[in-house]
Amino acid sequence: MSIAFLFPGQGSQTVGMGKSLYDNVAESKAIFDKAANILDDVDIKALCFEGTEEDLKKTENTQPALVTVGMAVYEALKAKGIKGDYFAGHSLGEITALSAAGYISFEDAVKIARTRGLLMAKAGADAPYGMAAVLGLDYDTVSKCMPESKEVVAANYNLKDQIVISGLLSAIESVTPKLQEAGAKRVMPLKVSGAFHSPFMKPAADELKKFLDNVQFNNSGNKVLSNVTADVHSFDNIKDNLYKQMFSTVRWYDSMINLQSKGVNKIYECGPGKVLVGMSKKIAPEIEAVCVFDNDSLNSVQ
Repeated sequence: MSIAFLFPGQGSQTVGMGKSLYDNVAESKAIFDKAANILDDVDIKALCFEGTEEDLKKTENTQPALVTVGMAVYEALKAKGIKGDYFAGHSLGEITALSAAGYISFEDAVKIARTRGLLMAKAGADAPYGMAAVLGLDYDTVSKCMPESKEVVAANYNLKDQIVISGLLSAIESVTPKLQEAGAKRVMPLKVSGAFHSPFMKPAADELKKFLDNVQFNNSGNKVLSNVTADVHSFDNIKDNLYKQMFSTVRWYDSMINLQSKGVNKIYECGPGKVLVGMSKKIAPEIEAVCVFDNDSLNSVQ
């Protein structure tokens, strides 16, 4: 059996996430205890267990919190003797995947996620940006509808017929009729504050690149898929791909097809939400998909 560990991105967070793992699994407890002391300005353990929905919704909080929960789940699965052949994460989740695969330390993963979140929040505050899910059209059709100005772009290729667009709210509104004429069933605005994975994130990405230059990356040899290429990172390109990822399309559909072609027949989604399991069942239903997010779901894993 070939196994992949998948790590969710922003939007999967839930109040109290990880607490039952902390209370029952020594390896998970160690992750949360470590997370409490990594950042000077926020206690990630307290944020996960006691933070309000509003606290957890803030991009700069969501990102390090989800890295922590993802790693707590991963360590719990590893303690059960489960080993992965591949690792992948959706957007932010790619940082968790790289940490689980041994390319960056957990402490650095949390710091990268916090920095990335702060930069994305700041970049989202200087104009009326937004994102919207386009349902019922394929990626190529959506891309052809996007203006040459790049004021709105195809940002997340999630499913064959679910593409997220990102950019100026005015541009999203103006392109909506064109998408509907092309056959879109719905163009659904998302509750986000920024134009994530669009060219508007380039200044934030430039700042992240400077931060990444001071992070130690280790070549573990494990196979982690890049959101930018939908294929396995080469060690030399990891930093550059993390940089590009902030303003490039997340090619999740292609990533899942690629995992299937590489022989993966079981995935574990490590974290709350079940979003990636849901997408996996639509993209590659032959792959057995399991979400582990608390002690009960962990105990159901054989």
